[in-house]
Parts: sequence; structure tokens; C-alpha cells
Amino acid sequence: MRAFTPILALILVLAVAISCRFVETLTGDRKAGTVSSLWPDVPPLAGATKADLEIPLGARLAIRAMMQGKINFIAFTTDQSAQDVQAFYSNERMKAAGWTPSDKGCIGDTEDKDNHGAVCLFKRKDGKKEEGLFIVLAQDEKTKKTEIFYARIDVTQPTPSPSR
Repeated sequence: MRAFTPILALILVLAVAISCRFVETLTGDRKAGTVSSLWPDVPPLAGATKADLEIPLGARLAIRAMMQGKINFIAFTTDQSAQDVQAFYSNERMKAAGWTPSDKGCIGDTEDKDNHGAVCLFKRKDGKKEEGLFIVLAQDEKTKKTEIFYARIDVTQPTPSPSR
């Protein structure tokens, strides 16, 4: 029986490694970013640095389930305040880049001294393709840096197949 112990241990280690890789494949990478650079039609914030911010497992699962792979995202950090970043992504600037702002523009609590953050919503239509852009701002309480999450979502409705 002792001869089988190393083999069983090896099998157990391999099973754990494979199952961890399988879970990661199902849930996606925990680091924020399915694209390597900001899209050319989204104005980049001067001085912002690309960041590998971790997205919680629950959020990753929800995003993947809801969007069925139709979402791309990237994250940045900056020393600028959330208010400054929100002001940079003004309706006028985003319209000039081809985006239509939501009726409410950026919404959030950047005025709240304890909790700095906002969500800016934009959309665009190019032919039959429709996309949404979410710019989420949050301040890291430890580093005092503003985290910027950009999420681009394909919201194009599938064309119905002709019925016979």
C-alpha cells in the first residue's frame, strides 16, 4: 500500500492544479482587463496609468453571465481626484469622440467627502452595431488614488432570422 502513496499524492496534486485552472477559465482572469490598451475612440486621461486591479469573483461571474462575452474592460489609476476625472469625461468631450451621454451624465457621489466615486454612461451606434461605455470611478482609501474602470459592452440586438 505504501508504494501507491506517492502516486496518489501526485494524482491529488494534479487534480487540484487542473481544477484551479478550470475554475479560472470559467470565471475569467481576476485582474481587470480583457484588452491591453484603451480603445482609440475613448479619450485617454493624461497621467493615468494602466493597472491590474482585481475584480471580485462574484462580480466576474455576474459580468460574464449577463454579458455572455460581449464585454471588454481595462483599468487605470491616477493621482487626480474623482471630481477631476469626472469633469474630464464631460458630455461635450465624449460627444466629440462619437459617444452619446446618458440623460443623467455621470452619476455618483464624488461630492461626498467619505466616499468618492461615480459612474458615467455613454452609448454609440455605428451602422447596426450598438455599444455602451461605462466609466466607473472609485477612490482607493489606502493609496488615495482614483481607480478608473472602463467597460465597453456590445448591446447590438441580434437580427431575427427570416421565417419560412
